[in-house]
Amino acid sequence: MHEVLDVKLTNQEMLFLRNKGFYVSSPLSMDMAYSIVDKLGDEDYGIAADIITKITTHPNW
Repeated sequence: MHEVLDVKLTNQEMLFLRNKGFYVSSPLSMDMAYSIVDKLGDEDYGIAADIITKITTHPNW
């Protein structure tokens, strides 16, 4: 299993995540990716859905 995901997040997505309490960088650690998906999973709309999709459709997920 891979320990990091090279997910390309936009500045808007990075700001959104910061506002949710996530301070992320690229590459994204798998632990952080799981935390983001778990926390944002209930917010399956808009930018949260975009971020979840980027993470969960990554080939190394």
